[in-house]
Amino acid sequence: MKTVKEQLTKLRLLISTRTVSRAGSTWAIYKTDTDPTTISEKLDLLGKIYSLTGKGGDIVLHFPTDLRTKEDAAVVSKSLKKNKLTPTTVMADLHIPRKRGVLNHRLMYGTLTSPYPEIRVASINQILSAMQFMRDIKCRQIGLWIPDGIDSPGEKNSVDMLFGILKGLRQIGLKIRKSENLLLGFSPFNPSFCATAVPDWGTASWLCRETDQSCRIILDTASLLPGESLESVTVSLLHQKMLGRLTLSDNKLGMGAMPAGSLDAGALFRLFLNLLMAEAAGLCTLEDTSIELRVDSRVGSSIENILTAIENTEYALARASLVNLDELKTAQSKPDTTAANRILRDAFVTDVRPVVASWRKDNKLPEDPIAEL
Repeated sequence: MKTVKEQLTKLRLLISTRTVSRAGSTWAIYKTDTDPTTISEKLDLLGKIYSLTGKGGDIVLHFPTDLRTKEDAAVVSKSLKKNKLTPTTVMADLHIPRKRGVLNHRLMYGTLTSPYPEIRVASINQILSAMQFMRDIKCRQIGLWIPDGIDSPGEKNSVDMLFGILKGLRQIGLKIRKSENLLLGFSPFNPSFCATAVPDWGTASWLCRETDQSCRIILDTASLLPGESLESVTVSLLHQKMLGRLTLSDNKLGMGAMPAGSLDAGALFRLFLNLLMAEAAGLCTLEDTSIELRVDSRVGSSIENILTAIENTEYALARASLVNLDELKTAQSKPDTTAANRILRDAFVTDVRPVVASWRKDNKLPEDPIAEL
């Protein structure tokens, strides 16, 4: 069994530029004077987080929020190099309307499934433009979330919606180079009240296979339907070789996203336990598992919330690493559920803060990043 420190070293965390922006409610966004406003300021803040924690050096950028012009790409490249950050993914945000051009308020009717042909074409072109900016900043991964659905039964029909998405994704897949790959995000409850165009994880996996052999799914832990098991979905996608990224956060399907582990530390512990069990079974490796921390701060300090998310994630992995998987499997095979649950409970209630602090010290990092900040 690998030591806790070995597992912490293998942990790879990504952070999006969106996490250092201020989230809002239906009524307002409560911006402060210290909130970053430019992409350079956002990357400087993420660079500070990386220097404090040794995690989060892989960055997710957004088009068109972060990148609109060639000049923006040059600024981003310079800021990334300055802060020793690596661009991992460019997300093509289709749902953002433009003040000018075709992609205006009519996006309310969808993107790849829009009843307006020009919107469908412009949406595909938007993704292709994001791919070009991705290449400009030496990044090889494009991310995509399709925000399509219907708010009322008569608005569109489900047959045409799925045909539209499939056709659009196949066109996009043809433009992906061999050295590149595509991530497809999926949220089963957003944005529509009646029906989403992509209704479940099975459909999302099927669309990935129909798009390109490199295409994989982004699993957002805050996007599960009520009662759905995070562990089951994660392991299922690993078995199918369809899990491209885990996005970790805590929320109640509302505005903003709390740092992972804030509301349910047990769920985060069980997720890492299942990842370690999947690793032992040969389904994945921890160092190759892409994990993004999603924090949309409505209150408090953005940087402190991100540091909390990193801390909570490290603690969850450390606790999961304490579980002797052979002993657990033996108890489960008897079956002795009391013994198995005690193995998990003993690991979960262990104070792992000293070993995490020791790992940070070994790596010449502040033992308490928030206090150092």
